This record gives sequence, C-alpha cells and structure tokens, in this order.
Amino acid sequence: MVFAQESIKRMFADHGDQTLADGAEKKGTLIFTGTLGALRCSAEFASYGASRASVRQLAQALAREMSGKGIHVVHTIANGRIADADDADTRTGKHIAAEAVGKTYLWLHGQQPTLWTHELDLRPAQEKF
Repeated sequence: MVFAQESIKRMFADHGDQTLADGAEKKGTLIFTGTLGALRCSAEFASYGASRASVRQLAQALAREMSGKGIHVVHTIANGRIADADDADTRTGKHIAAEAVGKTYLWLHGQQPTLWTHELDLRPAQEKF
C-alpha cells in the first residue's frame, strides 16, 4: 500500500494531475506481482491466500481509481519459479526466465491508454495447468 501511495504521488508530481479526459498523457505504470494464491489456495494456506488476494484487490481498486488519471495499474500472476537465463530449467521452459519477465513488464508499460492490460498470468512453458 505504501509503495503504491508513494509511487502515485511521484507520478502526479512528475506529470501533473490532469486526467486523460482533459488530454493528459499516460503518467506511468504500477505493476503488482502476485501468485496463484491470489485466486485460490490449498488447505492450510489460508493466511497466505488472504494476503495475496488483498494485493490483487488493491491493484483492482487502484486501477479503477487511477486509470482515468493516466496511471496504468497491473496485477501479474507469476505462477512458477523465476530464474536466470543460464539456469538449465529456464532454457527448457520449466522455470520462468527473469529476462522474459522484464521484457513483459516493459511491454505492459509501453501500452497506450486506448487499451490497458490489468491482469496477466506469467507461466513457464512446460507448466501443466
């Protein structure tokens, strides 16, 4: 919550408080990285699931509040281990490559206000789901 508040303050300080309806440009992108626990969790993981779900709900509320003000809010679900590209399991698609996550986040940031992604699952290629 504090991260979001401070980031939004900075975006408004750097780009003003004009809305998209008034012709403002995109002010920035706020990305929350979650896990599948935000959607459902296993037995004995209720506290973990509740904490991840609260991050997802925060992202949804902020997206509704900030979208028209030019701030793109995204919740990603990283459903797998994120590892360096030199990891053998990353090269074969068993793990998520950190570089691929970075490129995806840059792609999200590059989206224009005509269409914004709000939620996105990031999964290793070999995941059985």
